Amino acid sequence: MAATTATADDIQSQMRQVRYDMGDDVQGLVENARILTDWTYYVRTYPWLCLGAAAAAGFLVVPQKVQMIQPDPKAMVELAKAHQIQVKADVQPKPAGMANRLLGMLAGMVVQSGVALASGQLQQFLDRSMHRPKPESGNGKWSCP
Repeated sequence: MAATTATADDIQSQMRQVRYDMGDDVQGLVENARILTDWTYYVRTYPWLCLGAAAAAGFLVVPQKVQMIQPDPKAMVELAKAHQIQVKADVQPKPAGMANRLLGMLAGMVVQSGVALASGQLQQFLDRSMHRPKPESGNGKWSCP
């Protein structure tokens, strides 16, 4: 019976140690996840790759230059006769008024404020989630802050 008690105590001790080590492992995983989701880590670690990716993204985002074909008046007349094309004068759009410009500036400020607010809320959430309960030393039980 004494051998069984010593074995049970050993098992409990080992379980306590596993629970204690698990807290450290989880903390390490959280820290690694924080590093891997930080974009500045990649810029510091792989600056040339990030520069190339940014250049490629910029190349794909910028639209191609529009090619304007301006045929001479004689060719236009021939095209109109052959295909019975009707030519209408384009009306140039009016430049944006002062009210439209102010409205655009106001919309930009609202978007910037929203992004700043969302960023602050996300940061607070991440800070709160990082302060999880840690195991107390010795008894292997979790404590609440």
